[in-house]
Amino acid sequence: AGTWSADGANACDTCLAGTYASAGSASCSACSSGTYSDDGSSACTKCDGGTWSNTSASECVACAAGKSSGSGASACTDCKGGEYSAAAAATCSSCAGGTHSSAGSRNCSACVGGTYSNAGAASCVACGSGTYSDDRVASSCTSCGAGKFQGAIGQTSCSDCPSGRVQADTGEDACSAC
Repeated sequence: AGTWSADGANACDTCLAGTYASAGSASCSACSSGTYSDDGSSACTKCDGGTWSNTSASECVACAAGKSSGSGASACTDCKGGEYSAAAAATCSSCAGGTHSSAGSRNCSACVGGTYSNAGAASCVACGSGTYSDDRVASSCTSCGAGKFQGAIGQTSCSDCPSGRVQADTGEDACSAC
């Protein structure tokens, strides 16, 4: 196995890497994409997850960072938005809350103040009126406390109610006159 011969040959020839032959073969066959072989192979071997190959491959190639593949892959695919991967990844990982990524990312980026994200988010969302986030990497927004308000979205703090105005509730976008 792993060798072949033509009609009238007095010796078998070894199949080259990227090809294979079973016992009694008259020629070597190319390995299909997603597989590889060494010299003299009787079969091709599936590429491991995180790698890929074209046809007639002598080895599998690692996926680049931001991509992944299952075993036997003929190509790597980009991680989806909200996911990331290092090189040679069989699967992409989900971004943590307070971070985000676009498709094909090698890492996740922190949300800026005034925004937040849930785990696996492709983008950060502005905090609504009556709420804020004062730090990066927020997975939720905080409601403004009593005596405070925030009338705009995407803010990093709340404002105190001015003199002559009050707010007894939390998470409000305005204060009321006394």
